[in-house]
Amino acid sequence: MVTGAASGLGAALCRLLAARGVAVVAADTDAAGLVGLAADTAIHTQVIDVSDDEQVRRLIHSAVAEFGRIDFLFNNAGIRLGGAVEHMPLPQWQRIVDVNLWGVVHGTRHAYPLMRTQGSGHIVNMASIAGLTPVSPSAAYAMTEHAVVGLSTALRVEAAAAGVRVSVAVPGGVATDIVDSGIDLPGYSFRGPVRRMPIGMISSERAAAHILRGMRKNKPYIVFPHYNKAVVAAYRWCPRLMGRVGGRR
Repeated sequence: MVTGAASGLGAALCRLLAARGVAVVAADTDAAGLVGLAADTAIHTQVIDVSDDEQVRRLIHSAVAEFGRIDFLFNNAGIRLGGAVEHMPLPQWQRIVDVNLWGVVHGTRHAYPLMRTQGSGHIVNMASIAGLTPVSPSAAYAMTEHAVVGLSTALRVEAAAAGVRVSVAVPGGVATDIVDSGIDLPGYSFRGPVRRMPIGMISSERAAAHILRGMRKNKPYIVFPHYNKAVVAAYRWCPRLMGRVGGRR
């Protein structure tokens, strides 16, 4: 099961898993975005809002009733709302927590007991570099990412005895939904018919492959690409220096 599956990394995960013979349940609020995935007979789509606990519960339990088990859960749905703390209205704080944190909690809370009963399963929670290092001005976003990292690492220890694996994915720059007609990303502008990849960014397909490779190795942190590993290591060794760098980013 993959949430946030209608585009980008979520869609790439769905297609890669389906190509490897996995029956995939793809969930997203974007019904139109799910249409393309539905063309693959191994991918079953469902429109849901991960911030709604009851919708997530029905999604997971109905999937298990149909397929008999749940082997992998990718809590991939997320949003990013940047901005200085003093300019963030309360509804934006609430929305980012509802999706980025509660969405992960809802998925985990309903899938984990089923995996325990099976005696196997792997939960992959999607975070970002903001969950391991300071990123400014994005305090609200960083708060949710740190929470997801904490949930994942703590549950990993708790779940091991039941045969359930838990990992947290920490991607760097992933170029998603870059189309020929042109699309703007923060700090980059794409115009014209030539597809270009910003320096330092990787495709959604490569990111999905990184995640599955990390799962096979049962890594607690799936950090990619290589420069992201260097950033995390640098922050662990020189937190004050990297804090100043993150503040200027």
